[in-house]
Amino acid sequence: MGSLLQIAARGADSAALARTMEAALAAVERVDRLMSFHSDESELTRLNRDASRGAIAVDPWTYAVLRRAVQIAGLSDGVFDVTIGALLVERGLLPQPKGCASGAGNWRDITLLPGCRVLFQRPVLVDLGGIAKGFAVDQAIHALRRGGCSDAIVNAGGDLRAFGTQPRPIHLRRRAGLVPVAELRSGAIATSTPYIERSEQIGCIVDPRIRHAWHGNGSVMVAARSCAVADALTKVAALAGPACKPLLARFGAQAYWDVDP
Repeated sequence: MGSLLQIAARGADSAALARTMEAALAAVERVDRLMSFHSDESELTRLNRDASRGAIAVDPWTYAVLRRAVQIAGLSDGVFDVTIGALLVERGLLPQPKGCASGAGNWRDITLLPGCRVLFQRPVLVDLGGIAKGFAVDQAIHALRRGGCSDAIVNAGGDLRAFGTQPRPIHLRRRAGLVPVAELRSGAIATSTPYIERSEQIGCIVDPRIRHAWHGNGSVMVAARSCAVADALTKVAALAGPACKPLLARFGAQAYWDVDP
């Protein structure tokens, strides 16, 4: 998913811990295999190519991510919209997937049917980059818990989740370097940073309402119980600002808007 993945865990049995770490990695790889926009073989690409012609059965993980994405899109009135893929392709931030129409719809065109089936009411290009990485972190954490780890943290490019008793310092990146802003013992945190001209365009947040990139003057950090929720809500917090606090509260989440002087 274009990010450096870091996993640290503690357990009583070293052999069991090694197997559990492998299971956590396998969970992340499964999410990437299912939901990559860049892979012609991913389930997401198959949806973008075929779901406007008829309902398609998908993996329960893909269905769960789409369900959460549609929920947050509705609650944010489309500030978070995973059908932004066509706009990102147009801006050169994503490649045009083979065999897929560009699409001109929005999140309302995604219909979730019983039996993990998905139908697009008209052609759209769904990009799950704003939520799937957080979901992958969640699945890795679940694998570590099932494996009996007593303490663990998973960090995928700033989207992280931890459990245990050990407090961990959380940093934000400013022009002057890393700045400590909080400690995390249990829960999830996701961070989004603004697009800067002439910099790498990975992770650019584009506002679907005005079709422009977010140019903030600092980072946005959201803390929530799950990393998928935190990941998605950082985009809402970045684009809507403090006005989104009631929405954050519905998920038990909090945001921190950092100003880079």
